Amino acid sequence: MELHTERLTLRDFRPEDAPSVVAYQSQPAYLEHYGQPPPTTEEVRAFVERLCRWATEVPRTKYQLAIVRKGRVIGTCGVRRESPGDLVAEYGCELDPAAWKHGYALEASRALIAFAFATLGIEGLFARTRPANVGAIRLAESLGFHRVADGHYTLSRPQAR
Repeated sequence: MELHTERLTLRDFRPEDAPSVVAYQSQPAYLEHYGQPPPTTEEVRAFVERLCRWATEVPRTKYQLAIVRKGRVIGTCGVRRESPGDLVAEYGCELDPAAWKHGYALEASRALIAFAFATLGIEGLFARTRPANVGAIRLAESLGFHRVADGHYTLSRPQAR
């Protein structure tokens, strides 16, 4: 599965993406928003393998895609349903700190959210973030999410006019 934007490709993860993910998930600026120590190479390899498995599930409920810029994985963006018939899904996005403040998260998220509403038939999305993660909050608000509680946001499918 692939989605394309002006500057990015969103695609299913591949096992060989693990080193790029280890590199950005080990950055102090990234870790500041997760409150945990840097992941081990083995933990990231298992994470990427899980994302690869999700891409092969039938029926597919989780679309956690690699964000690729100029051939390099710079993050991940996803919509995940618990069950195939669910009309509400969780949204999430993370980026390599070196890719922050270039509009990549917004660009990738817009493409994936449009896909979720138009192709998957999702009616609503929810997102969670740490209240101190100002960048994630700004992204959510830029995408049209509404705050429902500290760190909790929702977005409804736009109504046809």
